[in-house]
Amino acid sequence: MINTSKKTLSKSEVDKIDSSYVRGVDKLRRMFAGMASNLEKYENDIIYLRIENTEKQFPSNYETALNIAKSWVGGNKELRDAKGFVVSFYSTQSTGFVFNFEDLKDEDKIKRVVEALKSAGKQKTKCVGIFSGLLERVS
Repeated sequence: MINTSKKTLSKSEVDKIDSSYVRGVDKLRRMFAGMASNLEKYENDIIYLRIENTEKQFPSNYETALNIAKSWVGGNKELRDAKGFVVSFYSTQSTGFVFNFEDLKDEDKIKRVVEALKSAGKQKTKCVGIFSGLLERVS
């Protein structure tokens, strides 16, 4: 018998999954690759992701959307039955930064980073692409 029921998660469940994934996996992309992803909803076995991307390392294209969606599904047991994804890409100037110990001694560098983050925070994000597709079963 084929299971035709479709799973939908509540906003609080989505927020909990999002928070955990961002702290455990996505933080590395944010700090080093200039890309930040967030789970917006999970409805009828479809994951909806918002990705803010500087395009410094990854293009905002279908392949990137598919890879990030697979990462979300593979890394969260609550999403493993997902059959598809919708990813919205938004342009951004910054998704975070990393300082090493020596950087903390350089006041000018700290000021430049703070100013860059302030500027990025004032930037209006613009949708640059929406991609959707089907996912293979992740076991």
